[in-house]
Amino acid sequence: MRTCKAIKTSVLCAAALLAASAAGAAGPGTSAADFLKIPVGARETAMGGAFTSVPDGPGSVLYNSAGLGLAAVPGFTYSYNDYLPGISQHWLAGSLPAVGGAVGFGLDYLDVSPFASYDNLDNRTGSVSAYDMAVYLGYGRGFRTGLAFLPSLYLGASLKSLKEKLASVSAAGYAADAGLLLPTSVKGLGFGLAARNLAASRLSFIGSGARPAAEWKAGASYSLAPSAWPVSFLASGDLNLPKDGSSYFSGGIEGTFYRLVSLRAGYSSYGDISDGLSFGLGLLLPSRSGRRLRLDYSYASTYDLGNMQRFGISCAFGGRAGRETPAPSAAPPATEPAPAGGTAPPAAAAKRSFDSALNDLYGQDPVKSLAAAEYLAGLNDPRAMEHFSALLSSGRTDWQMAALRGLELSKDPRAVGDLCRALGDQKEEVRAHAALALASHPGPAASACLQAELKGESSDIVKSAIIKVLGGMSAAGGADAH
Repeated sequence: MRTCKAIKTSVLCAAALLAASAAGAAGPGTSAADFLKIPVGARETAMGGAFTSVPDGPGSVLYNSAGLGLAAVPGFTYSYNDYLPGISQHWLAGSLPAVGGAVGFGLDYLDVSPFASYDNLDNRTGSVSAYDMAVYLGYGRGFRTGLAFLPSLYLGASLKSLKEKLASVSAAGYAADAGLLLPTSVKGLGFGLAARNLAASRLSFIGSGARPAAEWKAGASYSLAPSAWPVSFLASGDLNLPKDGSSYFSGGIEGTFYRLVSLRAGYSSYGDISDGLSFGLGLLLPSRSGRRLRLDYSYASTYDLGNMQRFGISCAFGGRAGRETPAPSAAPPATEPAPAGGTAPPAAAAKRSFDSALNDLYGQDPVKSLAAAEYLAGLNDPRAMEHFSALLSSGRTDWQMAALRGLELSKDPRAVGDLCRALGDQKEEVRAHAALALASHPGPAASACLQAELKGESSDIVKSAIIKVLGGMSAAGGADAH
């Protein structure tokens, strides 16, 4: 065949370098499905791919399936990777709350454009194409531990179907991943462990074939979002231990300004195609419908083959299961009273009232946000529940307090479920207020979740709140019996 030097600028060189980088120190032929080692996602790659300890919504199905346990709003992400000349990568993932946690799916597709083929005598025989594909299906959920430093943990697992094709020859198999996510009682600090290709079948083109190489990952991350600052920060780092190569480090930082623009930088010591540095940015697009839309871009340079650029789009949909930060969106005018006596305002006025309330509900003034939650609860409009749920999952204490107040006053039967979920929040203040809010919804469901939470609760403040509410429910039940 022609040498790489003779066709230096062709896709064959790109493919050869890709294979060499993926093989690492272990040499060629020791593992299969090396395309799995190429990180995906524009946000993730801009931060060096160090996302083992960072809950990443739908992307968790690949980076650490335990993170799906925190992806409690439906969402999706797509990214396009202009990887090397003639080689492109597509990544599509989604997540959906289900059965105490969330399920996730993903599609990783690496496409090699048609390139010239030659026989053993160096005669051109036409052209061939190739692709690699992995389809992911995963699940993750959280558990309360009752421990002071590690109050909760998240477990996850994913199964992936693999296929590689070169010209008319193909190979197929499967592999399984597992993950552990450990948020701590130190606000913003978390740890993660992930095992990739923990179990795998052989992929065979010729002969007995090979299995995808197993890889262990340990990560730590720290986020900081002072309420008085318009800036939030995230730093993460991973130690990666592949079975077929040398260990390597990856890390990244992200700064988000006014919840609108994010700047990112990262580094990875893996591979020899580039210097390992990467950069990127993100743009959050506001929405009043409970959705959160984000556009992402990342950039890295190679030594000889140009630039690697990724473009991505992600969307999280607000809903009653939501725990992700909602987009800034929307308390009523102070002069406008809530409807009374069950008399509904005209349709146009009602729409203006609801939209106006949303503007303050998602605003920066905690007092207005609280007043908006009370107003929306008084409307008895089922749409308000979606926003209360989204705020409750935002991680912002002022928004969470507003959501708890709205759920406390709401007559919607779903409010009990959302308040019970809030009892599992990492913040002591949120759990205590959720318990007190359940006093407004006495019944078997509220009593059962309060009793269950009391068994595993480590905070004396929260325990006191739960005991107070349960005592009140018990007294009220006794009075009703008489």
